[in-house]
This record gives sequence, structure tokens and C-alpha cells, in this order.
Amino acid sequence: MKKKTFFVVFALSILLTGCVSPSQEPEPAKKGLYIAQMPTKTTFYQYEEFTSEGISVIDKTSGKPMYDYTMSLKEGDILENAGVIPVNITMDDYTPTSYSINVIEVDLNKVLEITAFPKTVFEYGNYFTTSGLVVEFNDEVITDFTIECEFREGDSLTTPGTYDVTIRKDGYVAVTYTITVKHQSSLAISALPNDREYKTGEAFSSSGLVVIDQDNQIVTDYELSLEEGSILKYEGTITVTISKDGFDDISFTINVQKSEEIKEKSRDLKVYYVNDTHGSFIRQKDGNNYEAGMSYISSYLKSETSDNREDCLILSGGDMFQGGLESNETRGDIMVDAMNEIGFDAMVVGNHEFDWGEQHLRKFATNLDCGLISSNIFYSSKKTRPDYIEPYKIIDRDDLRIGIIGAARKDMGSSITGSISRAFSFPDPVSYVKQYSDGLRMSHGCDVIITLFHDEGFEGYEGSPTKFQELTTISSVSHAKYTDAMFFAHDHLRKSGTFNGVPFMEAGCNGTAIGEMTFSLKGTTTYSVNSCSYEVKYAYTTTESYANDSAIDALTKKYADKIGNPNEVLYTFSKSYSSDAFTEVAVNAMYWYVNSNPSIFDNTHVYVASHNTGGVRASVSKGQFTRRNLVKVFPFDNELCIQTCTSNNINNLLNHVYYYTYKENEVIFDENGYTKAVSITYITESSYGSRFQKSFKKYEPTAKDALIAYLKSTEGIIKKW
Repeated sequence: MKKKTFFVVFALSILLTGCVSPSQEPEPAKKGLYIAQMPTKTTFYQYEEFTSEGISVIDKTSGKPMYDYTMSLKEGDILENAGVIPVNITMDDYTPTSYSINVIEVDLNKVLEITAFPKTVFEYGNYFTTSGLVVEFNDEVITDFTIECEFREGDSLTTPGTYDVTIRKDGYVAVTYTITVKHQSSLAISALPNDREYKTGEAFSSSGLVVIDQDNQIVTDYELSLEEGSILKYEGTITVTISKDGFDDISFTINVQKSEEIKEKSRDLKVYYVNDTHGSFIRQKDGNNYEAGMSYISSYLKSETSDNREDCLILSGGDMFQGGLESNETRGDIMVDAMNEIGFDAMVVGNHEFDWGEQHLRKFATNLDCGLISSNIFYSSKKTRPDYIEPYKIIDRDDLRIGIIGAARKDMGSSITGSISRAFSFPDPVSYVKQYSDGLRMSHGCDVIITLFHDEGFEGYEGSPTKFQELTTISSVSHAKYTDAMFFAHDHLRKSGTFNGVPFMEAGCNGTAIGEMTFSLKGTTTYSVNSCSYEVKYAYTTTESYANDSAIDALTKKYADKIGNPNEVLYTFSKSYSSDAFTEVAVNAMYWYVNSNPSIFDNTHVYVASHNTGGVRASVSKGQFTRRNLVKVFPFDNELCIQTCTSNNINNLLNHVYYYTYKENEVIFDENGYTKAVSITYITESSYGSRFQKSFKKYEPTAKDALIAYLKSTEGIIKKW
């Protein structure tokens, strides 16, 4: 009995200990992703744009919302293939998850046409109807179509606005028309406020105001355009608007006269400004490029503002995240943490804030303590502003109130990959800045208006910001200039000056400069700019005498797993390259990569390769070329696309001033007059992409993947360069 017991115990010990080798630890279990809420749309038609709007992905264990995942389909991807398509959701250190979409086949030669429109303008409370709608194809009436709309037939329309109605039929190209739902015109003022005559410096009160609806019932849940208790700083007639969802606005006026009893006061305001930092997180010297790094910029700004924070602002002109290894590998998280540690007061949205898709733009706005502002970014479909972007920000500094208006470059979408930018519109910002300036001064009592532009301001590379001349004129509403200062970005220049009495500046890029503008303010009820001085400082030398900021340095440890080894050597160059010259290297890499890996690209041979010169962001120095160098020089994740081109398309590529294009000595065209080329999504998905191809197909490898493979090959760069 004892021997039998010993044998059983011995056998069990072998089974238990033999499962894991003493020299091999088991891999830690991965965390899981879970789709807590499916997207609002999972059925699409061929050639529609993919969207995952409405999806909610969480950590299966903690229930924490996740943002940094990657989807096998990107927002705005054109769904070229019909059928059931899996959408895979992956994230480092997590087991993946997925869902499926159904893509219904469409014949591009079958286009539906609306030959008789139904009612398109509805009063508030009307019932939605498509009665009278006639749809035809080739003069034949179609009746078995479906309707996509936010409303169903017979719904009561109680949400004012404009809405698209899309007519679909399986196998046909859809057609769309728009309906408008009017507001309900039923508010009225039963009694005006007790006080409608004021002196400057007095506080507004709506006491005595009575608002009623169409049933003579008192309404109290309205909003006033002039805040209760606001100090009336500007003389003149002010229109106070009463608003309530579902009702037309109504208004009344108040009169403000200048008070002679208030003494003059004065104070200073100093603005510190950075723009186009492009993820330049660390301090480094590379040739003539001196980047101060966020740690030293932080020490400088904290030191400069620690004793007088109420007299200071720290502002950003956008493009803060894309372009440096630490920032790219953390998808901007490390820069967000650094900006929060420094204490930025406002940041305008730049074009490169869109590079990783809208989910990351929303994440930036949510996680940045200062939020994101821009007055002229809208969704293309509904002409509404994304709910995570505010048009302006109001900052109070003791008795000084500052309004900061954000503005994007007109048509900024041309500087964003098409599959992302098509969801947005970027109209001329001037009218929006004027509108918000008047509102900020008159309704919110702002003393100073600052405009943060992600725009170069100039028509060229020197001169004055003439494109914004209107904003330097006097408003007929506030009787003050629309803006007291303009801060620019986007073209990476250092500039400063005064235009029509309004100071302006831009502070270079990549953390190489810090702009400083000091206002001397005077006034009675409101401050105005008495004088202003400005300087754009070289950040590297300015911060030399300051110690590094340990709180910023600690972030590299926080994100060490994501950052990896920045100094991994990818290649050693025997000479240096300008950014333009290195674009040629990148294009040759793309050409070589596609033709060397036919199985990845449907066995296609390409005769032409092209890349935009702006996609190469820095020069390359002789010697070791590391991962850090790669991201600095070639930061973007543009996917490779195989283009079907005519000879005219090829000529357009070859003659484009901002593209570098390589072609074989003899380009072979097929019997239909087409050849194959390789390019990137930034070119193929641009608004004028049809100039460069008749069609294209996108593939998973990026131009960066091609460049890395090319550098590591024994038959590419080593032989040619």
C-alpha cells in the first residue's frame, strides 16, 4: 500500500512539474478587448465609406473604455469588395476581437435618379412623409427602393435642422435629397426685464423677464445670449437673444452708456506660444537643427510663470503630436501628459491632429486639460461642429477676461489624408472669427480677443497677414477690433510683426522656438491694448541655463514599453541627404518593395512610383540611421496603393511640383491604355486624386514598411546609394 501511494504521488509530481520547463516561464495571459456597443451601422453598400461611429470598445476585465486600438478597416475607407467582411480590432498586449459588416454589391452603371421630389421643408411638429417621391432608372419608375433617414414615415418632426434622405436599391448607386425641419415659432416675451438702461461697469440682470409659449404657459428653461451677472464693459445697444430647443429665437435690447465715474486701471498680460511641435519630445541637436525638448521647455515656462500665473497664458498653435518617436509610438499620449504638466491654456486644432483618425482627435480633446478649439471645423454631412471641439475658450485672470478663438486654415482638408478629411469641412474662418469676437466682447464681457490660427497667415513666405485684414478692422457691433493679436502656424516659419496695429507671430516648429508677446493693458470698465512687444526666441539656447523637468522625464519611463529602443540602428549612410533628396530614396524603396513582393500586391508589376515631398520632414545625416531618425524623417503611416493609370495620369504625377515620381525607362501600357503605379493614400485619396489614376487599390503595408525593408535589403539601397 505504501509503495502504491508513493508511485501515484511520484507520477503526479512528474505531470505537474513537467508542464513548464524550469528555463521557460509561461507567457503572461493577455488582457481582452470587448465590444460593449456595436457601431450604429453594420450594413453598407459597395463604394460607400466605412464608419465605425457608435462603437464602444472596453477592457474586458476593468470595463475601462479603450481608444488606442487599431481596426483592420479605417474610417472613410472605400468599401470596394462586396460580401461579409470581418473588422478586426487589435491592440498591443490584448487578445483581439472582431465584428462583421455586410457590403451589398452595387453596379456603377446603375444610378438612381429622383424625377419628382416630395415635401422637403417641414414645420416643427409635422409628420415626415415621402409622398410624391418618384425614383427612376433609364426612364423606368423604381418602386422597390428603401429609404435611409433619421426619421421613419409618419414620425413627428420635433428636432429642427437639415437631414439627408438616401434612396437605395440593391445593386444600384444611391441618390440623396435633403429635408429641413423648421423651429417651432411660439415663444413670446410677456414682460421685459426691469432694467434695460445701464452704465458701463454695471452687471446685467434679467430680473422681471417673463417668457411664455403658445399656450400662454411660462417658460423658464431658456438660455440668454448675455450671461446673467455679466459686467457690461462696452457702451452701445446690445441685443439679448432668448433660445430654447425646438423654438425660434426671440430677443430684446438693452442700452449701455459710458460711465464717467470709473477710474482708469492698468495691467500686463504675457503670452507664451509654441506651434507645430510635431512630437519633438526629447532635447537633441542634429546638424543645424536644435530642438529644446519638452522637459526643458517645461522648466522654462514653469519658471517664467510661477510667480505671475495670473498675468500669463501658454498657448499652442496645433500640430503638437505627429512626428517624433516618443509621440508617434504612444499616439500622442506622452505629449498630452507633458502639455497637462506644463499647464497649457488653449490649443487650436491643426491638420496633423487628424492623422490617426477621428477617434484620436476626440481622445486628444478629452484628455487635454485645456481642450481643443476651432471655430470653423464642421462635419461635412450635417454642417455641425464636432461636440468635442469648442469654437473658443474664455479665460479669466483676476479682473481680466480673455477670449481665445480657434481657426483652421481654409480647406485644411487638403493637408489631411482624404479618407479622414472627407468627413469634415473647413470653410473660410474670417466670418466665424468676426461672429465670435462680437459675441465674446458684447455678451461675455471679454477685454482681449486672441485668435489662434492653424494657418500661415501670409499669402507667401514673407510680408503681412493680408488674408486676415478684415479682422484688423473695427467692428460696428463692439466698436473694437475683431482681434487684438494673431498667432499663426502650419508653415513652420519664425515670424513676428504688426499689421494694421494688430501684433502677430509664429514660432517655428519642432520645439526650436518659443514666442513671447507682452501686452500693456489700460482701461476703465474694460481693458484695451495700450502697447505690445513681441519676440520669437530660439528655444534651445533660451532654455540652456534651466534644469530638466523630472516630471516630464518620468513620462519616458511611463511609456517605455510602447516607445521601445529609439537607438536601434536601421542603416548606416555613407553620405547625407536633404529632405528632397531623401524623397527619391523613399520612392525607390516603394518601387522596389512592390516589385519584390508580388504576392502581397496581387502579382502586380509597377512601372512608376510617387510620394509627396512634404511626407519627408527632415534631412538625413551621414552615419547611423536609427528608429528615432526614421520617425523624424519619415513619420507618416501612409498605406501603399496600386494605381491604374493612363499616360495622362502618369504625366500629371511626373509634372506635379510637390511630388517626386520615379518611372522605368519604358512604361508598358496594356491593350486598354493602362499601366500600374504605386503611390500612397495621401495622393490617391486627395480631392484631386482622379488626376493621378483611374482607380486604385489600397494595401496594408505602408511606405514606411517599404523604406525599412529597402534599407535592410542587400539588393536595394546598398547597391544604388
